[in-house]
Amino acid sequence: MRKLKYDYVVGTGGIGSGILFRFSDNITLGRNESRLAELMDVRDFCKLHIILHYVITYLNKSIPVYAIGRVGDDVSGREVLGLMEQYGINCRYVNVDSHEKTMYSVCFVYPDSDGGNITTSNSASGNMREEDIAAFFEQEQLKGRGLVLAAPEVPLDIRLYLLKKGRENSCFNVASFTSDEMGECISSGAFQYVDLLAINKHEMETLVTAGGVEAESGAPECYGFLRSQNPGIQLIVTQGGEGAQFFANGYSERIPAIWKPVNSTAGAGDCFLATVISGLICGVPFYEHDSSVGLGGLAALASSLKVTCKDTIDFTLDRERLKEEAAKLGIDFSEKIKKLFFNTD
Repeated sequence: MRKLKYDYVVGTGGIGSGILFRFSDNITLGRNESRLAELMDVRDFCKLHIILHYVITYLNKSIPVYAIGRVGDDVSGREVLGLMEQYGINCRYVNVDSHEKTMYSVCFVYPDSDGGNITTSNSASGNMREEDIAAFFEQEQLKGRGLVLAAPEVPLDIRLYLLKKGRENSCFNVASFTSDEMGECISSGAFQYVDLLAINKHEMETLVTAGGVEAESGAPECYGFLRSQNPGIQLIVTQGGEGAQFFANGYSERIPAIWKPVNSTAGAGDCFLATVISGLICGVPFYEHDSSVGLGGLAALASSLKVTCKDTIDFTLDRERLKEEAAKLGIDFSEKIKKLFFNTD
């Protein structure tokens, strides 16, 4: 592994597990409706765990990766923590909360692969405090420059506190926010603390509306609004089967999706972001001004493989598998991805 651009990763977000139901038809579940659905044999995890798992796997544990969060004093919490630690995530700053249970989600999916989830709002993750974040920066003997990740499923003010601490420590700040948080993000000035914002299509549309922006196509106007808050911000908008869009330094790039038979789309967006983060840590540019397949294409390949897996984390996905799949599909990545991410000369 060559010298990396960042020396450590620290993130906060939801930590927990869940279950998945699959409906037999594509009719949207009604407000007052009860319906039978198939309980699927899948493993479901929360956002922070998903993202950090891929980061530490891609990087082969070459830099420390820290999780800051809370779990309950229960079987679910112990199982998730054990799995995170098994793969090398440092969970020293994941506290056991004696008052609330570990975060739990009930997910649902339709035959056309659309779906959603209901997640506990009164979980241990929702009980986080600023001192949970402060302890990391006070106790760790940090050297070099870090990358900070603020993922959903913990209170917005706690994530904003982490982003501010990241600024104080000259970190590269990555964040994602949910649709119902966009208004508060604008009023709190959250975007000025974000270097890379990753959102999906619905979150982008909500942000545009909350910002009072007149939008024809959505994503470009969203980026323009964000630049008015933070001129240097970079933006990823994932759009499912339509691919994704990258925005940085006034430029934009459309990333086409790579088609694969879909088993489950759950966790695909988190896999996409984790791949981007890992590439950035390796020194791959966010945007390359040439015709070769860059970081967005690498992330698209990773997420296309993820959707073939029923679980929200594909534990078989690593750099070697990405390299093998790229060869099968004839994807010619940029020289920087070959040298910096895949470590080939």
